[in-house]
Amino acid sequence: MRMNFKLAASIPLLLITSSCASITLAPAGSYKNEQEVTLDRDWSDLSPVTYNNKNVKTLTIDGPLLNLVYISQGLTEKDPLFIGPEGDNKNHIAPRPKENMSLTEQMEFVANSVSELGFLKVEYASPKPVTVSDTKGVRFEIITKTKEGLDTKGLAQAVSKNGKNYYIVYIAPKIHYFNANKNNVIAIMDSQKLP
Repeated sequence: MRMNFKLAASIPLLLITSSCASITLAPAGSYKNEQEVTLDRDWSDLSPVTYNNKNVKTLTIDGPLLNLVYISQGLTEKDPLFIGPEGDNKNHIAPRPKENMSLTEQMEFVANSVSELGFLKVEYASPKPVTVSDTKGVRFEIITKTKEGLDTKGLAQAVSKNGKNYYIVYIAPKIHYFNANKNNVIAIMDSQKLP
């Protein structure tokens, strides 16, 4: 019941926000945000109605409570990956990547950034090396919980090139939704091309 109340409470906010900007279709095919990926199916682009970073695109299939994919532009040490409800200001500074991070530091940065979105006990696991545009990176799982206690899982990919950090982060409830779209997200990650 608690989750239904939060969902009901968020709908008017989404409607008010959407009066200024709208959710758009991200059709299957090429999708660019400085880096380029290929979407193997249609997604909804929530970027105009989220409070997140302008350098990060936010996509969903079933809605923001059920699955989200974040695709960043090349971020420098001045750019946060996620800006949470507390904002990014002198009282609360969102985490930023460092230049020339190791793959372990990349995973730690993503985990800290996911915490900005209000997730609890964010951990990373199962790192696997990837190569994107002849550049070494890492793909890994994220394990976390919502404040309400819902087990949530994710998959992230981090690659650095020419002083910029590129991220793709997928987050969904562990029950049903994570596995339902995991292959779509792996296809996105496998198609990643850096500028």
